[in-house]
Amino acid sequence: DAAGRILLSRVGQVLANAAVVMVVAQTLGPTGQGHYSLTVAVTQLAAALLAGGLGLAAVPPLRQDRVSGRRLVLAQLVWTAAMVGVLLVAAAATLGGSAARFLAAQLGWERGFGFLVAGAAAGLLTYEIFSYDLLARGRVVVGAVINGVRALGHLVVVAAIGLLGVLSFGLAVGAFALAQALGAVTLLVVVLREIRRPRSTPPMRATAADEPLPADLGRRPLGSLISWCLSRGWVGQLSAVAYFLLLRVDQGLLVHFRDAAEVGIYSVAVYVGEMLWLLPGAMTPLLVHTSAGSAADPLRDLTASRAARAGFLITGAVAIPLALLADPLLTLLAGGAYAGSAPALRALLPGIVAFAPAAVLAGDFIGRGKPHWNTQASLLTVAINVAIGLVLIPRYGAVGAAWASSVAYVIGATVMVARFRQATGLRLRTFLRRRID
Repeated sequence: DAAGRILLSRVGQVLANAAVVMVVAQTLGPTGQGHYSLTVAVTQLAAALLAGGLGLAAVPPLRQDRVSGRRLVLAQLVWTAAMVGVLLVAAAATLGGSAARFLAAQLGWERGFGFLVAGAAAGLLTYEIFSYDLLARGRVVVGAVINGVRALGHLVVVAAIGLLGVLSFGLAVGAFALAQALGAVTLLVVVLREIRRPRSTPPMRATAADEPLPADLGRRPLGSLISWCLSRGWVGQLSAVAYFLLLRVDQGLLVHFRDAAEVGIYSVAVYVGEMLWLLPGAMTPLLVHTSAGSAADPLRDLTASRAARAGFLITGAVAIPLALLADPLLTLLAGGAYAGSAPALRALLPGIVAFAPAAVLAGDFIGRGKPHWNTQASLLTVAINVAIGLVLIPRYGAVGAAWASSVAYVIGATVMVARFRQATGLRLRTFLRRRID
């Protein structure tokens, strides 16, 4: 039941985000869509970097009840406030000079846009940190529902502005910032209420595979507690940053060698293609839970193998008709100005299908206590993407970016499947079989 509600929330979130992209694309055209996509990417990257893994690191002490929930939330609030200050200083630096000229030329920012982006990044940063508190308290569904409602609210605001005929780049970014801020406030209210009530689940005991927590962690000064969380969480956060770069670094190369309009055309293909990762992405948090079990449990490896195989087969089954219908579908969704998105989408699809098992296994690696495997695979994939992109993008534009990403995804997925087989001892034929003896 919980898995179904999480999947439903995830479906709503992905569909709402994709609908926002299509409304913006149709209204603003390829150049405006390119500026919007790049701005959202910059915002997400800033939030991921500044989160510092503080939320991720809080999960073990909260689950084991080694630190008071109120004290840990206070430490997170202090760090969040400090990072919001950093964002505001950075926004002020974009008001003039060479930074303002660069951002205006590359991202289409007008004066004051930096503060809109800072507000959006602050909302994303807050959500990134505090959503882990609900996970640690066993409230997984609540976090997923808030995320889905946040995406739906964003779509409603953008659609309403679009129907009024006044949607502009500035209002599109403002709506994005408003959605992130309201989502963060809602989550904070839920978290603060949650830590005041008794736990809904009993504390979990540490296993032999868990890194031992300091005995005095709950008594440390606030600054020391924050430092411990940062030192513990940065590896996992680096994995998130590397994965984000894997998905968006090609757009940075594209705007450098071509222009924002080419990014707009490519971004529509990317958003449509990434929707195929809906089911694999929904299975990831479930694998985090099941793969955290005992290594002696025969169902652990069986479940991960089946999930990875299902992700690949379902993604591939959807990709075939999508490739055939790409031209009329993208013209219908985004408009005739995006005819160039269809060839880019077809070039992306082989890599998207190949990477579906890797998207699932990312949760398995986290559950096994090996998040650095995700980081290593993502960094390798990013490096390959950049290397091939430097060759293909100047000549072939969006299609070149798509092929660079597709090849990188195939190699990255191969590395992650090989790591999984190494960890489980499964032969390739066994991994591909319908069931494991």
